[in-house]
Amino acid sequence: MDKSFISIKRLSKNFNENEIIKNLSAEINKGDLVKVSGKNGSGKTTLFKILCQLYTFESGNIFVDGKEIKKNSFVKSITSYCSSDSIYYKDLKVKNNIIFYFDVLGELNPNDLYTNNKKFLDLESFEDKYPEELSNGQKKRMNLFRCLIPSFEIYLLDEPELGLDLESISELSSKLTEINKLGKTILFSTHNLDSVDFYQRFKKEILL
Repeated sequence: MDKSFISIKRLSKNFNENEIIKNLSAEINKGDLVKVSGKNGSGKTTLFKILCQLYTFESGNIFVDGKEIKKNSFVKSITSYCSSDSIYYKDLKVKNNIIFYFDVLGELNPNDLYTNNKKFLDLESFEDKYPEELSNGQKKRMNLFRCLIPSFEIYLLDEPELGLDLESISELSSKLTEINKLGKTILFSTHNLDSVDFYQRFKKEILL
């Protein structure tokens, strides 16, 4: 059994004839903060989608908590993936969007989970709006709220600060600090390392 919490071994991923990730290996311990680096198109988003089992891969292997992810679907239940795109149900208001998502996750008290945390990123100021009425920054805040409030073991954050104002970035940094102190594992990508204070604490880097 692998000692690392996440063990990536000679991972390769192709799209059609294009090799996006080639022979990537990395060892990540539980509670690590890991920066995923690379130019646009280098495979950062692809790696995140592989780790949360949205994408398959051609060769290599990945183990999470000693289990091969190709043979186990449990990784989806312990991983939060916050994409750079906003994901929502357009016919539900912000509050109901989030509560519905929490319910799908299996949270015992989705309404309470929302109510007790709605000051985070000032969600309560636009909770009664429909997603199509929101600015891009508000959509990003809604997406981050969904991904960061429930408890997971692994957080995959694809440029989470993009589109946020300075106050929201400060709140994001505080929340990530809180999550990491609980021993949760965080992988993030960014084009602006100095934008979030929390990023400065990363100890490992995966270069694509």
